[in-house]
Amino acid sequence: MDRSNEVSCRFISIAEIQHTVAAAFSLTRADLLSRSRERNVACARHVAMYLSRELSRGNYSGAAPSGSPRTSYPRIGIAFGRDHTSVMHACNAIGRKCKADVRFARLVDSLAGEVRGRADRSNAKVAA
Repeated sequence: MDRSNEVSCRFISIAEIQHTVAAAFSLTRADLLSRSRERNVACARHVAMYLSRELSRGNYSGAAPSGSPRTSYPRIGIAFGRDHTSVMHACNAIGRKCKADVRFARLVDSLAGEVRGRADRSNAKVAA
């Protein structure tokens, strides 16, 4: 699941990740941002935070330069209305769960691919 060596020149916003993950879990973006601690909502929120850390880069408004730093925990926390330590916990928990559960890891990889596909399609529309 380590994407640290992956080079990307696409801009992927946290909002795009939130929308994709919410839809995959049959939730709304508002559900992800809510204070709910229901298991399905919390799991979806953790996955969205994890993917935000793995896929989004810095605070660029256009294409992120290759090798640009990951979006910070505090910035992700702000996007979810949470503290940076909540984001750290979510990322660590999802990382552990992916290592322990192959099916869950495939789900997270599938969501990551869907987010990248959406970003490719939206960037292609802007370039056209």
